[in-house]
Amino acid sequence: MNTGIPRGTRRQKQKEETRGIILDIARSYFSEVGFNKTTIRKIAQKAEIGFGTVFNYFPDKSSLLIAALLDDLVKVQEDAMVYFPSDVTVCEKFLYLSNLFYQYYAINPDLSRTLIKEMWFVKGEWGDTLKEQADQYVLLISRIIDDGKKTGEIKKDVNSDIAAASFFSHYYSVLLLGLNGDEFKPDDLIFILKMMIDQTMDGIGVNK
Repeated sequence: MNTGIPRGTRRQKQKEETRGIILDIARSYFSEVGFNKTTIRKIAQKAEIGFGTVFNYFPDKSSLLIAALLDDLVKVQEDAMVYFPSDVTVCEKFLYLSNLFYQYYAINPDLSRTLIKEMWFVKGEWGDTLKEQADQYVLLISRIIDDGKKTGEIKKDVNSDIAAASFFSHYYSVLLLGLNGDEFKPDDLIFILKMMIDQTMDGIGVNK
């Protein structure tokens, strides 16, 4: 029977559907039983596909974890831009973004710890994709700093990219602090992050 859909298009659609099923099942397993207890074999059985088929889409379990959660992280950033405050300080804009990500990580701290640990060792497509997402976040911070220059809040000779990297470093170090603790409390982390950013904004050198 001729459906009128080119064979190549049908095959591509089937691949996309299979990939989506794998990600949905993996996301469910990771959330319910954790990274260590989730196996590729269990995911394949649940998806009713061959064990080796999963590896046609994802080279290892770490890549699958990142793929399963990356969509969520991208959505957090996209949603943030919908309600992004425009009439507040550079620090407040940065803390607004940081808080949204901290709130996401707080949903499942154990899985978040695994994600942060695994992300440093993932290579190939998903390692590159994760780096690109982080680069986009730093770029967004850089634009916030550029806006601060226009309003006179930030010195015009400040290198926005370096300043953004510094802000991101503070964000990430506080994230690690929270994930290493017994409880992950976004409000406490934002308080610490604010103190760090305030000091960065003020500078620690003595004006002569």
